Formats: sequence, C-alpha cells, structure tokens
Amino acid sequence: MHPITVRTMKFEVPSADEFHPLYIAGNAALSYSHTALGLYVAYLEPFMVKTLRKVLGQIRDDKLREEVDRFCRQEAQHYQQHIDFNKVVLAHGYPGLEQRIDTLRRDFDRFLADATDRFCVGYAEGFESYTTQSALQLLEYGHYDHRRTTRSFGDLFKWHMLEEIEHRNVAFDLYQHLYGDYFFRVRMCWMAQSHMLRFFRDCMQIMSRADVPRHGDRCRITAKWKLLLANNQLGMRVRSMLPGYSPHKYRLPANIAELSAHFTKIAVSVR
Repeated sequence: MHPITVRTMKFEVPSADEFHPLYIAGNAALSYSHTALGLYVAYLEPFMVKTLRKVLGQIRDDKLREEVDRFCRQEAQHYQQHIDFNKVVLAHGYPGLEQRIDTLRRDFDRFLADATDRFCVGYAEGFESYTTQSALQLLEYGHYDHRRTTRSFGDLFKWHMLEEIEHRNVAFDLYQHLYGDYFFRVRMCWMAQSHMLRFFRDCMQIMSRADVPRHGDRCRITAKWKLLLANNQLGMRVRSMLPGYSPHKYRLPANIAELSAHFTKIAVSVR
C-alpha cells in the first residue's frame, strides 16, 4: 500500500435536528475552530488541487509527481466530505457566516485568476506546514475520542488529520523542487496562515455570538481558551518559518500506522 493512501470514505452525516455546535469534547473553542476549518477547506482544497494539477507537468521527478497526484486525490476526498457536514452547520443559522464564506471564495478565485504559480504553490505549502503540526497535536490530545465528542464529526476530523500527516511532505517537496526560495516561502507562510486564521477568528466570533442566546454560556469562548489558541498558533507559525524547517524531520507517533490501517479497512474504496 502506498504511504499516501487515497480512501473513499462513507461517514454518517447528522441531520440538522441532531446537530449541536459543541461537537468536539463539548468545548466551544475546539468545536468552533473545527467548524471554521471545515468551512475553510471546502474552498482551500479545491484551490490547492487546481494549483498542483496546473504545475504537474513541470515536475521532473517521477516519485514526486505520483505523490502530488495522490495528494490531490486525498484533498479532493476531504473537501467533498466536508461540504456535506458544512450543510448541517449552515442549516443551524448563523447571521453573517455565509457572507464571510463568500469573501473567502472570492479570495481563492482571485488567487487562481491573478496570482503566479509560485504564489499559489507557496500558499499551499504555507497551509500544509501549519496543519501538519496541528494534525499531530490533535491526534495526540485525543479530542476526537472524548466522550462528549459527536462521533460522526470526530471520525471525519480524525480521518482528515491522519491524511494530512500522510501527505505532510508533498507541498514542501514540491515547493523546494520548483522554486526553493526560502524568503519567499516565509512570506507565503505568513500570508497563507494569516489569511486562514483571520477566517477562523471571524467564523468563531460569528458562531459563538449566535449560539450563546440559544444554547447558553457554554458556547462562549473564554479568555483562557483564546489565550491558549493564540499561543499555540504563534508557536506553530514560528516553527513553520524557521530556516531548518522540514516536515521530513517529524517523528510520527506509533499509533499513526494503526490509525491508517483502521481507516483503510473501513474505506469504501482504496487506491
């Protein structure tokens, strides 16, 4: 089996009536940040697939070309799954959220239409260098198996984070293969991560503000959690921009192989 395994999954999508916004460990900050991620990747990942497919012919290494192809196929599965879950979230009714999503969509459309290939590949790498770290943390913390995590959402994000780890090297290797400019890479890490985190912040504020009156103070993101998130985000951003950064240096936890085998076993199809 190729280490970047393309799985077609079938997850049970909750109905709008079953949905509660605090679906990750019953925690507002964790749940809203995951919802923001799910909304974001529904537009980011099609952008990344189009970007990487566009430069596929420029890749001179056969192994890397196959890895980029598999990366694109994994990402396509991700955004298709998230679109179904996002419909449930949006049906809950969040004033201003669809307008913020539309701004994000226009941003990615503009990048594809007007930006250089180097910019777009750099954006993808800036995102991946951040989310690889985030995926490793989230799987280690065990939030997806928490007793107050909604199982369908937990399984969706556990699978997604696993595959982020499986293809962690691809965007970095592609950027180095085609461009290799360290300072431009740092610029794109800063730009991509700032763009993403602004969207996360806006979505979290919109959702919490709407949910506190209808679900209570549990939906309020506390100052403690805001500080925890900000500190963690800063650490991951700095690490992604260091001169010696490489995703090849990560040591994977022993349970990653077991988790990979689990999702391969329950997949509808595998390639």
